[in-house]
Amino acid sequence: MKIIGITQARIGSSRLPGKVLLTVNGKTLLEYHLERAKKSKLVNQWLVATTQEEGAEAICDIATQLGIGSYRGSLEDVLDRFYQSVKDEGPDYVVRITSDCPLIDAGLIDQTIQFCLDNQLDYHSNQSQEAYPDGLDVEVFSFKALSEAWHSATAIADREHVTPFIRRNARTKVANEGIDKKYASLRITVDEPSDFVLIRHLIEHLGADLPWKPYADYIVQHQDIQNINYTIFRNEGYMKSKFNEIQLRNITNFQASDEYRKTIHNLIPGGGHTYSKGDDQFPVLSPAAIVRGKGSHLWDVDGNEFLDCSMGLTSVSLGHAYEPVLEAVRKELENGVNFQRPSALEKEMAEEFLALVPGHDMVKFSKNGSIVTTAAVKLARAKTGRNLVAFPGDHPFYSYDDWFIGSTACNKGVPDDVSKLSVTFQSFNIESLKELFAKYPNQIACVITEPEKGNYPHLNNPDFNAGTFLQEAIDLCHANGALFIADEMVTGFKTDFPGSITKYGLKPDMATWGKGIANGFSFCALTGTKEIMELGGITREGEEKVFLISTTHGGETHGLAAAIATIKEYREKDVIAHNHSIGKKLAELCQQLVTESGLADSIEVVPAEWMPFFVFKDASGIASQGYRTLFMQEMIKRGVLFQGAFVPCFSHTEDDVYYFAKAFSESLPVYKEALAQGFEKFLVGEPAKAVFRKTL
Repeated sequence: MKIIGITQARIGSSRLPGKVLLTVNGKTLLEYHLERAKKSKLVNQWLVATTQEEGAEAICDIATQLGIGSYRGSLEDVLDRFYQSVKDEGPDYVVRITSDCPLIDAGLIDQTIQFCLDNQLDYHSNQSQEAYPDGLDVEVFSFKALSEAWHSATAIADREHVTPFIRRNARTKVANEGIDKKYASLRITVDEPSDFVLIRHLIEHLGADLPWKPYADYIVQHQDIQNINYTIFRNEGYMKSKFNEIQLRNITNFQASDEYRKTIHNLIPGGGHTYSKGDDQFPVLSPAAIVRGKGSHLWDVDGNEFLDCSMGLTSVSLGHAYEPVLEAVRKELENGVNFQRPSALEKEMAEEFLALVPGHDMVKFSKNGSIVTTAAVKLARAKTGRNLVAFPGDHPFYSYDDWFIGSTACNKGVPDDVSKLSVTFQSFNIESLKELFAKYPNQIACVITEPEKGNYPHLNNPDFNAGTFLQEAIDLCHANGALFIADEMVTGFKTDFPGSITKYGLKPDMATWGKGIANGFSFCALTGTKEIMELGGITREGEEKVFLISTTHGGETHGLAAAIATIKEYREKDVIAHNHSIGKKLAELCQQLVTESGLADSIEVVPAEWMPFFVFKDASGIASQGYRTLFMQEMIKRGVLFQGAFVPCFSHTEDDVYYFAKAFSESLPVYKEALAQGFEKFLVGEPAKAVFRKTL
């Protein structure tokens, strides 16, 4: 096996010219870099790929002094430079590192190579899990993949940055090395003067011969050192290259949508079957209805194309019209969808799903989430003999049934006596929950809550851990004779596979599941322990019957087939890692753009990798529906169907992320003007309204 390592180096740099020749303790950064790289045990030969720039001979001289060959090639076409430097050497694999990483770690180089070889991959990077500091990046790819990229890649960004084309087209796999993600925001690289200050400090204080982790830990332990270059963002050059090649759509025609809006409210109350899809949730200049979706894109009744951000209100986890799921559904449709007795597929699905949820013994299916959350509440009341149900008062939605809706501003039609059976606490605040149990002793049947949120600003505690709270809440419930229900409707198949309770190793009494399980097909589930779930069964003769869930369509075969196929994709393709990578990248890019625009006080980027979202504020720093709606309008105009959050799916690509980011960047100047003059001068129509409001 012949493995050649290539490091790219150049003299010119817009931010820090001649950076690789800067010295610390009389030695250039390039020398530190090459000496550390040469300690790799798996790389047979190293090369330096530099440019034809004036002064680049100094780079070649350093390489020669260290017994390393060099090649001078194209300045702009770095892919060609890499290919030409190694094409005559006949390697099986190529390792790519960059010379602006003076403390590159040979152990990580070998670890990355070994993972690629062991899994017979065409491409692998130690940044696949996005946990290492910037400055330790290692990429390994087959020469075949490099050759294919060199012959086929035409986009400017693909030629300037070597591996984007390979990453998109090669078989790869995410490594799970268990690296603490606190390191991911660190910079041990040299792009700007402040980076050099930090690197110089590390070498002068710790030496240049340590593995990567002591350097990273030192930075973490010394906040003043971390602050030296903390505001610099990763891969800025690549972002600019992508922006240059992206042509944004300019969508102004909503004629068919306007006609649709004129009639739909006379046919369907609310204009649709989910209030959050209603016309009052979007700006006037927006699509009224969608005709079709494919992958991560949608087309409306006017034929306009949009990048989809909400993915069917978070239910589409793989992508619209995702072929492996469609294939399973088509096959099952030939067998019929509903019968007088249960489908044989129900047993297969029950076994399949319960295998994902350790500690839960039984499952019940339904077609929507409200049914299973209400069923869980009913079981809790039946088990405990109590009436009160507790949930966070600051969570947007649990069910359309009276036990929840009666606690909202939209409580018309719900008897007061029913509303009084629901009590609330502050989400993820264990003290608030303790106070609730003290206020209603021996009266609370259950606590139901979603297990994670994107952020927890109301707690004012940067060290808050959702897993710790959840375990404390479960223990508190049991100590007070109540049950704990984890509502994984949104978090399931997003925070982890299958959800947060397995992520944190928890055992709630019951859990509710739905969005994402069947990639948009109607399938929801309630899981729980046998002791509780069996109350809704028919085998315990002599006991009083609990009428749990009884739905004609709950076991429709095409929904079950879609769910089984979706689970199969998750198992085989590490969907969670892909989706988290997409969400993390999008949040990072948008935060960079917000900071550079000077709007950090007005637009908050919440970087939840499973679902990043944005808070839009007025000039006084208060969250504003008017400014949020304006930003929605501007993103929609540029071909992004946006409501304030981004739900990553398996069909979202890096190109989608950069498209979103460019649309985001071009919407920021409008937002800045609106802050000075008022959103009313820029927004067509009225702001979007809250779903849960007292009056229309």
